[in-house]
Amino acid sequence: MKLASFLPSLFGLLGNVGSAALGDKMAAYNTAAQTAVKAAVTKVDDGVDHLQTAFTKWEASNPVAQEAIDGTIGLLRDLGIAVPKEDVVVTHVKAAIADLAGIFVPVTSADAVPAASTATKAG
Repeated sequence: MKLASFLPSLFGLLGNVGSAALGDKMAAYNTAAQTAVKAAVTKVDDGVDHLQTAFTKWEASNPVAQEAIDGTIGLLRDLGIAVPKEDVVVTHVKAAIADLAGIFVPVTSADAVPAASTATKAG
């Protein structure tokens, strides 16, 4: 058996295992961030308002953002997952805020409604 014929399949297998492990880690970060943002919205006074503000303009001093960052780090540590650098946590918290803003923050103007939904009123 030649080593040269064996190595490509070994590297392919290791690449697949590495991709799956990275995907699991990213999913854990995303889930922790979304859970932390939901908890922050319910914990902070006027949480939905702060969520909308964090979505509109990111400020680390936002109480929901602060609570969500700390909560994400805490959840990851509790799960035994290595906590990434804070900027990675912030990125996941921002993404979770963007995802959850559509759920918690009501649409308040006709301009915010997608054009496709208004174009279907042809009679």
